[in-house]
Amino acid sequence: MKRFPAFVVLTLVAGVLLLAAPEALEVKGKVLIVDETEELVTSIRLEAMARILIEHGFSVKAILGFPEETVEAGPFDLVFVIPRESEYIWLCVPPEAEANGVNETELVGLKELVVKVFGGERELRTPADDLWPLLLSLRLAALGIFGDV
Repeated sequence: MKRFPAFVVLTLVAGVLLLAAPEALEVKGKVLIVDETEELVTSIRLEAMARILIEHGFSVKAILGFPEETVEAGPFDLVFVIPRESEYIWLCVPPEAEANGVNETELVGLKELVVKVFGGERELRTPADDLWPLLLSLRLAALGIFGDV
């Protein structure tokens, strides 16, 4: 009976991995996932998302809680911030990338990935979509997450 919960979790992760494999992921780079949630189901979904990103050529590092300083394995090209209570996942990018105009078509695969992994419960928002990811991007840049301060 103790094996049943583990079996359910493994089945869930395997199902998500099979369903969420968008072909549009062309951007390669280093990704930081900031998990501010305390939910097991969300953490499992984030693990599935990280595995898919790794399969598509990304290097992924995950941390719990918003960083207060630079993070080992940085600098990062993209940062996903998953807030505790929100229907959104914030995608943060280096400010110079935003100033040069982040190409929305390059992010379509990432948006599709979030929709599939989270079953439509969460939506990926970028600095082009919302002010909050822009502000978070500026804070992360000040911490040196995207490179030299």
